[in-house]
Amino acid sequence: MKFPIQKLSIMKYFALLFLFIVSNSYSQETPSTFWKNRCEFKTDGSGKSLGLKVKLSVPCVWKQADGERPHVVKKFSYSSGTNTVISTLTINKMVPPPSKAEVDEMFTPAGLKELGEGLGTFISGRKVKIDGLDCGEVAFKITREHPVGTLYLYSFQYYFIYKDKMIVLGYGVGSTTDEKAKAMFDSYKTLFRGLAGSTVFISKWE
Repeated sequence: MKFPIQKLSIMKYFALLFLFIVSNSYSQETPSTFWKNRCEFKTDGSGKSLGLKVKLSVPCVWKQADGERPHVVKKFSYSSGTNTVISTLTINKMVPPPSKAEVDEMFTPAGLKELGEGLGTFISGRKVKIDGLDCGEVAFKITREHPVGTLYLYSFQYYFIYKDKMIVLGYGVGSTTDEKAKAMFDSYKTLFRGLAGSTVFISKWE
């Protein structure tokens, strides 16, 4: 079964990356300080959240904005010189709802690799459990040419299936050189995994 792979949200990553990379803002924040200074973001089930109540842990200094696309609930961003951090929450309704066998197939090594290759250059994939739900963690890389130069993005996407909804948490870093982007991604992996692991699906417990 072919699952939606959030190509539109990835394109939004690059739109944001372009805007921030050409800016001159700079900060000394690090993954460690981000983790120590976190705030909560909750959906109340209305609008783009499609009836789902979800609680995310987000660094307080990350900028929040509503997503322009119908399925993008919220996006978060932070810039530091020519480096950028981007995060998104997307929710899609799946019609028809996937069967258990289809969901299980999605979280196999082959299924996760297919998801990653549909997004860019597949790096790794693994099945994890977050707040009692099975989740697929996919790491991938995207390279894009722009008039100002080449942009590099390394990202994690976390896929959850809850009833007839697909919830995707995206965390990415970007820079104007592949070396900087990869080094930044390596330094942010623990933070991204910690933030994803702090997700609470409130609807599941009500």
